[in-house]
Amino acid sequence: MDKNDKTKDGKPATTEAQKGDEAQKNKFSASAKFSDSVVAVSNAADAIETLKQKVEEFENKYKRVLADYQNLEKRVVVERKEWILKSNKELLLRLLPILDTLILATKQSKDEGLTISLQQFLNVFKQEGVEKIETIGKNFDPNSMECIDTAEVDPSTGSGQEGKVIEELRAGYMLYDKVLRPAQVAVGKGLMSS
Repeated sequence: MDKNDKTKDGKPATTEAQKGDEAQKNKFSASAKFSDSVVAVSNAADAIETLKQKVEEFENKYKRVLADYQNLEKRVVVERKEWILKSNKELLLRLLPILDTLILATKQSKDEGLTISLQQFLNVFKQEGVEKIETIGKNFDPNSMECIDTAEVDPSTGSGQEGKVIEELRAGYMLYDKVLRPAQVAVGKGLMSS
């Protein structure tokens, strides 16, 4: 075929050899495109897997940070309650001697105004979680009581029992479930044999 040979549409005519070369090129081109696609798909799958791992890693970090924050909030609430309780305890401990004086004054005087003042004082204490430790006739409890004195008792005469509180010398108080101030008491002991 001559270089000047042209087809009807004006394009240069191709020989059979050229057609074969073009077919071979197209085959290689399609094969290259397919392998490029396989590599691209493989790379995309790797990228997707990497992204999934990063998402999971960030989710785990987020969950840990959220849990740490929630724990911090809880700890702050507990610490605040403890701080308030400690502050209240210190104030209440300073007020207890005044309460003791009021109690002694009401025992000595039958003044109705003093009795009302004492009752109001006790009501405020109760509202703040303070309760009197009951001692008379109870077994001695070293966790909430201090034994200041002992007295010989004879159960047969009804003067008390050994190991039981027979007299309260100073009232003790609990603040919620903890001892604010232990009670000072006299405890009965058995008669000495002669």
